[in-house]
Amino acid sequence: MEAYESIVSKAVEDGVIPGAIFLASDVEGKLRYSRAVSGMNSTYTEETALEVASLTKLVTTIAVLQLVERGLIRLEDDVSHLIPEFSSRGVLDGDVNDDGSYTSHPPRNTITLHRLLTHSAGGAYTFTDDRIAKFVAVSPGYVSNGTINSDFNFPLSYEPGEGWRYSNSLDRVGQIVEKLTELTLEDYFKNNIFQPLGISSASFWGGKRPPMVVRAHPNARAVPDPEAPSFTTGLKECFGGQGLFINLPDYMKILRSLLLDDQVLLKRETTALMFKPSLSSASKAALIQELESATWTVGDIPKTKEYDWGLGGLLIDGDSHPYRRRNTLLWSGAPSVYWFIDRSAGVCGVFGTQVLPPSDPVVLPLIKAFEETVYIQKGL
Repeated sequence: MEAYESIVSKAVEDGVIPGAIFLASDVEGKLRYSRAVSGMNSTYTEETALEVASLTKLVTTIAVLQLVERGLIRLEDDVSHLIPEFSSRGVLDGDVNDDGSYTSHPPRNTITLHRLLTHSAGGAYTFTDDRIAKFVAVSPGYVSNGTINSDFNFPLSYEPGEGWRYSNSLDRVGQIVEKLTELTLEDYFKNNIFQPLGISSASFWGGKRPPMVVRAHPNARAVPDPEAPSFTTGLKECFGGQGLFINLPDYMKILRSLLLDDQVLLKRETTALMFKPSLSSASKAALIQELESATWTVGDIPKTKEYDWGLGGLLIDGDSHPYRRRNTLLWSGAPSVYWFIDRSAGVCGVFGTQVLPPSDPVVLPLIKAFEETVYIQKGL
């Protein structure tokens, strides 16, 4: 890994990134790599808690799957009564008008937990559907106040089960966990995920982190901006899709537990479900089409068309990737954070910095090189 460390150190020295933390592990315990690289104007250590944005989604997925194991809910259950606000504005029939008005209809298909977990329940983010972005920009009825119900008070983008959009659905899953357990997501995570794994750094109210870097253009230096808004700015409750602070050695404990299939978090049959294709044919086609043109993904997503969605992340659904095995699970967070678990190859890894915008063209090669180096180090 020394060659890769040199690449990252040079990137920090040149102002490409403010610093980085990266860890890798394998099943046998022969590969247990952990490193932090910091620049003169930043403090990145292995104990530094990062704002991990959508890396929160994997933890929320594990939480609700624990409830499935306990019989509190089933994957195919209709959950609309638990989150009535999710579909209260209906499914869009067409475009949003300039005054914010639109026509819609109630969902014809069921909103299930499974569809929420796989981003196929009808929801979207503003950056994954231009109509939702327009609605937020012009609708006099949209007011964000730092709660899930206000911040994601959108119409649905498509019929549940008939499409795919990356979305706020895991924030809704977090609400379901809170309603079924009568605990905040903070307390549920602490009692059922963090404490069993010896994780002490994680919180929705983590506070201090390295300043976010917002790069103006690809040739700009990575100048920290402590005033830059982030994915937790102004939040008043636990957002299960984006709100967690955690240091990456602690996050690695979650990845390694799933890699080892040690049953600390989930039963083996439940973990196996996470690594299986989960989308309908229509939703899978929509996912692949989305990935062909998406400008917001973080990590190496070659246009192989060999993708599905597992329970917790993007799933490799083919054999043409140069190093990833079929059924590798992976995903990322907007400020240039990324994880992967390849159970067939027996490796997992996580990379993190705090750089925006998502899919930063300067950081992406560093993430790709990290993942490739892990496979090479493993001899694969």
